[in-house]
Amino acid sequence: MKKVMISIGTIIGIILLTGCGGGSSTDDTTAVTGYEVTVERGPVLHALVLDKAGRQAREIGEGRYWFTETPEYPVSAYGGFIDLTRDGVVNAGDINNSVIIKASAGKAATLVNTIAANADTRNWLKDSFGLDDTAIDDATPSTNRTVAAISDEVFAYCIENRIADPSTLTIQQLETIQARIQNRIQSSLETDTPASELENELVDELAIPKLTEDENLSQLNIGEIVDKLPESNLTVEQKYTLAYMWNEEKLAKDIYLALNDLTPHQTLYNIATRSEVQHEAEVENLVQKYDINITNLKDYEISYSEEELRALAPGQYTVPEVQELYNTLYAKGSQSLQDALEVGCMVEVTDVNDLDEDIETAGDAQDLTIVFNFLRSGSYNHYWAFDRALKNIGVSDGCCSLGEEYCKTEEEFPSSNGQGNGYRGGL
Repeated sequence: MKKVMISIGTIIGIILLTGCGGGSSTDDTTAVTGYEVTVERGPVLHALVLDKAGRQAREIGEGRYWFTETPEYPVSAYGGFIDLTRDGVVNAGDINNSVIIKASAGKAATLVNTIAANADTRNWLKDSFGLDDTAIDDATPSTNRTVAAISDEVFAYCIENRIADPSTLTIQQLETIQARIQNRIQSSLETDTPASELENELVDELAIPKLTEDENLSQLNIGEIVDKLPESNLTVEQKYTLAYMWNEEKLAKDIYLALNDLTPHQTLYNIATRSEVQHEAEVENLVQKYDINITNLKDYEISYSEEELRALAPGQYTVPEVQELYNTLYAKGSQSLQDALEVGCMVEVTDVNDLDEDIETAGDAQDLTIVFNFLRSGSYNHYWAFDRALKNIGVSDGCCSLGEEYCKTEEEFPSSNGQGNGYRGGL
């Protein structure tokens, strides 16, 4: 059974005596020896970019992501938005990225590099279209028209056949679109039309809906990818993990809103309403996909019930340990604004600890792995938001005021936009 997110004994100890851990600098300490990877279908913004070891890259703009050390391959980009308007921000006219884009080697995660993870496919790309390893691994659609044309047809095939992970495409599947690729390469080389315009034409051909001003353009949408991935045969442990995680995300949302009612603070409100709501929904999407009733933790054969979940009031949970935990966190957080923000630090640190275990538990269930990594990325960002909020009210050590257990570095908790940048919508 999964351990309780934060032990009640630890909470009581912190209430009675707050220790002082090592200091946490907010200076940008990015090493100049880092490694940059470009993610491009068109430029992919706000994706969750991870290497094989689970290390997260920091977004530095225009589809570029920065690892503080050479990544372990493959590097995978999940979700995010394809910047059709090429203005470097997510806005109306762009689209959700609904495929997983990978780099099997080199500095460019593209659909060409994604399918080249298979040695036979890499040789097919070389023999059929004249690409070499440098073009496959480092060229992007905006710099190489052949790469752009192949990327277009692979993307179209994935959209038409609801395939989320192009790296699973077989050589036989790719050969069915070889003529289409050759025709697109030929027409692309015969025109001066920029790759960005050709990409817009392709999106229109595929009838992919573009973002509008009415949509929440800060939300990182990974639901479509998760829905397309095949189901796994989940173990009882994996099912329990989903049940616990849904309760855990609901707790984070509930406690931040409850404490915000007592001591209003924008960080509490923003994280609850812009992120934890989405996190809870992403886990519930998995629960619904696998048709698990998480209000009954003994019989997982009972079907998912949205009605039962909606009937749970704020501060009410189906896991007894989470219910007791909420009560204890509320008791601490209700004492002052500082206590409320400190609860945020505690929740996010232990959330990361739990998610580290959850990612291991997910095993080969790729949809679970993607969602758990997405949640962990959010917790990294939220930690720094609470750290900064504490410093802004005069707590010089931020989250480190709670002691060494809650004092984290950028290497331990890599945020999307740099250490201490705090909350960014969508995570």
